[in-house]
Amino acid sequence: YEKEASVSVRHITADHYFLNPISSTFHGRDIFAPAAAWLSKGSQTASFGEEVTDYVRFALPKPKASGNALKGVVLRVDNFGNLMTNLTMEDLPPAMTAEGKIKLHIDGKEIHQLAQTYAQGAPGEPFAIPGSSGFLEISVHKGNAARALGVHRGAEVTLDLA
Repeated sequence: YEKEASVSVRHITADHYFLNPISSTFHGRDIFAPAAAWLSKGSQTASFGEEVTDYVRFALPKPKASGNALKGVVLRVDNFGNLMTNLTMEDLPPAMTAEGKIKLHIDGKEIHQLAQTYAQGAPGEPFAIPGSSGFLEISVHKGNAARALGVHRGAEVTLDLA
């Protein structure tokens, strides 16, 4: 989202795209999912409603270079205890991604495994994984990384690039 030069934001008001009846609490199912389905079929964005020009873009903190390292932060903790950082796969040297090895420091602990799936992580051990939103996440296979590492949103994460 931050990398997009041009974005069109729409207020979805064309109710012929909605599921009926519309629940007051489940717009993901009743409005957004049907709108996404119609978009996938080629419907034009302008047909969904008026363009919104006063939307707010949230600026995420950028990792900072520090010697042979990148310093990032935990942006959020999901319901499973996975830690989403502001580091991306693009921040990793190609050798790290090819070898599946990484050197992350968080709250005095080191993480060495870079997995591609949750099942690749050793049970109970923290590992890094590319998250679905493009950010590097720290997870524990069959566990809760936030609890296991004792960290929360805002914790510093250091990626050793050497």
